[in-house]
Order: sequence, then C-alpha cells, then structure tokens
Amino acid sequence: STLTADGVEIDHLPFFYEWTGSIDTTDVEVVLADAHAGGRDHDLDHTTDAAATAALVIATEHPDGSLVAVNREARAHDGRPTVLVAGRDHARLNAADTVRLRLDAWIEPALTTNLEARNDLEGPPLLITTPLTGWFGCAGERGTGVAVLLELVERFADRPLLVLATGGHELDYLGVRQWVAARRAEHGERPVAVIHVGASIAVDEPGDDGSRHLIPTRLAMTDAGGESAERIGAALEPAAFIFRPETESWLGESEVFCDLNVPMLSFTGSGIAFHTPEDTTAQVTSAASLALVADAVANAVDALLDGI
Repeated sequence: STLTADGVEIDHLPFFYEWTGSIDTTDVEVVLADAHAGGRDHDLDHTTDAAATAALVIATEHPDGSLVAVNREARAHDGRPTVLVAGRDHARLNAADTVRLRLDAWIEPALTTNLEARNDLEGPPLLITTPLTGWFGCAGERGTGVAVLLELVERFADRPLLVLATGGHELDYLGVRQWVAARRAEHGERPVAVIHVGASIAVDEPGDDGSRHLIPTRLAMTDAGGESAERIGAALEPAAFIFRPETESWLGESEVFCDLNVPMLSFTGSGIAFHTPEDTTAQVTSAASLALVADAVANAVDALLDGI
C-alpha cells in the first residue's frame, strides 16, 4: 500500500479485516479519531460506518501525535478501504490538494502459536500466563510481561507449574480463546489458580526529577476477598498498582481465563507508548522497575496461594 499527500509518502498501517480488493483512488476522506489506546476496534465503528468516499484515512489522536494500532476481530471484510496514520499527519493530509491511496488487501490463512510448558511435579498446577504478540516492538506491552513471567517461573519452580504464552492477542485474544475452549472441552485438570501477566506490567516513565517511575495506569485484579485480598494488596503496594479485589469484571485475557472458574490474579495497563512505534525498551521500562514489579507480583502470588 502507498499513501501520499501531494506526492509525499505518509507512513500508515492498514485497518485490517475492514476490506479486501485493489484500489487506486484520490477520493479519500481524512478524519481524526480517538482510538482509545487501540484496545478494541469498535471504538472506531462510528468512523468507518459512513461511506461518503471511496477510501478512508483515520488519523489517530494521541498526546504525542503517534500512530496508534488497533486490535481487531476476524470479521466480514465488507467495509471500505481504510488505513491508519499518526495524528501528527492529520493537518498535512487535510491541507493537501491531493491525497492518494493505493491499496491491495486480501485475507490468507495463517497460524498463531501458543507455547505451553510444565514441570514434572505432581498435583494441580499453578497456571502462569502472558500474551506473546503485540503491535510494533511492544517492549512495554509484552516484553515486561515476559520478563516478569520468567521471574515467577523461577520463584515457584518448587511447585507444579503450567506456563502458557499465547498468540493472537490482536485478534480478540484468539490464542487464549482457543486454549481455554479446548481445555474445557477436554475436561482437563483445572489449575489451582491463574496468574495472568497482562499488558504493560512494568512500564515506567521519566519523572520531573529525571528518575523513572512506574506509570499510574497499571491495574491488578483478583477475585480474592477478605484477609487474602488485604495481603495481596499489601504485597503489591511497593509496585504502585491500582488494586481491585473481589472483582467481578476482568480486562484483557483474564476476560477469557475467568471461564476456568479458579482463583485468579490478573494484571494489565497501558502507557503513552502503548500500541505505538515508540513502545521500545529504552523508552518504556528499566531494570529497576522490572525487578521491583517482579518481586511485588511474586509476593502477591504467595498471598493468593496462602488463601486458597
């Protein structure tokens, strides 16, 4: 695909599953829209519904003017040709005499991968899980979760473990939906608990004093209550999570894992670089933040298990 404004190429990303075919057109509408950090494609439904032009360019609103990628569901691709661009390019596209989009789009079969491993200890396992896939480099969105998961595996290696890394997150949690559905259909052994290490668990940002601080938009959820919840909350306090005990609503893949009907501790969050090309290691995390979060989460898992 190629997108130009008066002949100058503009970086863009196809809005996947919206349309298939081939087009070369200057009949292009340019809109500015809030993608709400790219979590759900229905946040842009109001933008894509109208069909006043042959093609659509959506500039994603963002505090730094970045391009925000948007998760999708596998769906009927009967919309119109649509691409996403960075919010900072909206003015240039709007002012251009000619905006031209050349796009060839098709659907082809492909695979995503779930990785599953367990140790050789007997008994109901502790399920520790994180998604593997994300947008762009996804160092904060996914990399911090992988790092924390590896620390948890080492910390709890003396008990039965089931470790699951899922793919297809961007397609409505495809990997975890397949895994949970298969697990339930096979009536497999239920884990003793689920530890869901979701997005941006150890993302930090620079403070006014130049030091790095964990972002305040990270959430820890559990269905535990009472003394157990108090102990979990105390364990997580050093890592500055928003703590939601006795939850009946989940976010991220925990929306699916809750169907296993076992105790769960789940984490998710998003920072300013979430779903953007700027989600790189140097910008979104540090060794100190990773170590702090991993230790707090491990202590919280101990508290959860003690209460079961």
